[in-house]
Amino acid sequence: MQPEIRTDFNELVLPILGLAERMLEESGEFQPFGARLAAGGQLALIDVAPSLDEPSNPLIVDALYATFRVEARAGMIRACAVCWDALVPRQEGGGLMDAIAIGLEHRDGDPTIVLCGYERELTGDYRFQDPFTATGRRHVFGHVLMA
Repeated sequence: MQPEIRTDFNELVLPILGLAERMLEESGEFQPFGARLAAGGQLALIDVAPSLDEPSNPLIVDALYATFRVEARAGMIRACAVCWDALVPRQEGGGLMDAIAIGLEHRDGDPTIVLCGYERELTGDYRFQDPFTATGRRHVFGHVLMA
């Protein structure tokens, strides 16, 4: 990954991951949200849920990607991220676990997904694992026929 793309992805991941962790600790859940880096490098967090009637998590994710596609086509953004609560296979021991998932896209690079597993302790506290990356899926930049 090119250093510029890695820097942009880090600028998106750090505040998003921190916000998702805080929302989990405060209310035990979070709705999907996103962030974008404008072409000039300005960071903005995006929440489309308040503008939707009775939003479901898939509807929110779709709306975020649709918003970012419009902005990408207009040349307004260079990178974006969508964050949601996911169930992913455990890296050890089998089964599924909860994870904060962050889908990252950049106009100049390949999509990536960052996953941060978490568990709720018996005390009610959350224990977050170290994030890891996987190959992402293109939704915003490039030739997307269907989302």
